[in-house]
Amino acid sequence: MQTTKTLCLLCTLLLFFWSLTTADALANSNVSFQSVGVTINLAFPPEAHPTDNISHNLTITANSALTIQNFTIAVYAPVNSTSQLVKTQTLTSFDLQQNQNFSSNLALTLPSATNGTLSCFIYLLTDHSADYFSATFYTTQISSLTFSEMQKTYNELVANYTTVQSAYNTLLQNYDGLLANYSSLLSDYTSLQNKYDSLSTDYNSSVASHQALLKTYNAQLGEYTTLNSNYHTLQGKDNALQTDYDLLNSSRYLIQASYDALNATYTSLNQTYVDLESQIRNFTQRISDSENALNSDKIVMGIFIATLVCLIALIAYMKKKETNPYLVIRKETVTVKPDQNQE
Repeated sequence: MQTTKTLCLLCTLLLFFWSLTTADALANSNVSFQSVGVTINLAFPPEAHPTDNISHNLTITANSALTIQNFTIAVYAPVNSTSQLVKTQTLTSFDLQQNQNFSSNLALTLPSATNGTLSCFIYLLTDHSADYFSATFYTTQISSLTFSEMQKTYNELVANYTTVQSAYNTLLQNYDGLLANYSSLLSDYTSLQNKYDSLSTDYNSSVASHQALLKTYNAQLGEYTTLNSNYHTLQGKDNALQTDYDLLNSSRYLIQASYDALNATYTSLNQTYVDLESQIRNFTQRISDSENALNSDKIVMGIFIATLVCLIALIAYMKKKETNPYLVIRKETVTVKPDQNQE
């Protein structure tokens, strides 16, 4: 506890000295340079947050009449451990009389990842001197928590330090009493912990045995439920089969009587079938003989009909010839042979 108190006090002192050092560095918010016949003054805010819009106000005063051939100013911001150009401005070829001022406002927006101090570069060339002037310097301190905010927080911490210290002393006294109680309770706790470990081991063994028995019980209960269900199902089937058996047994006697009657009828019908089959064979033979005789008669009738048709055609032809006589005149030359005249 004493080590924690010392560490807190050391951190507070470090924060205090760092705040004083930062305050000295940021107390001056403008920079002046005098060279090549002019005086340059640059005013800027001492601190700002990332993404803030800030301005660097530039004033150039001529110490004598001259012409500024080139004046360039560039502002760089530390972004992710690299220097990034934020704003630049270049002025060329303008005249200034002695003690005449030229003012310019260099407005810029800080990148969101800026963390550190802005650096500014100035380059100046006039006709007053063959040489030129250039300078690089730091301007605004950029951080998520500015110096003013840290100073305000520090003041609040200093104001609360006395109260916290008094409360700490009271708590320290209470801590000493509680530490003594803690030592006594720790001894009791160690004894109880040993007993608890022994009981916990027995409990875990009992729980494991209980889980094994419960698993066996659940398995046997499931088998019993299944077997009981199958038993009731089979018992119902047995009752149904017994009923069917009784019905079928009573039906068997009726069917047996019917079978005997049908068997006698079958025997009678079988004899009748044999008789009928014999008659059918006789009838079939007679039909075959009749068909053969009929075929012979058909052949004779065909010959008779053909002969009759021929006779009818002949008679018709003869009648037609008698009803229509015709005369054939043939011109012949008669010559008498000598021997015929002699006869």
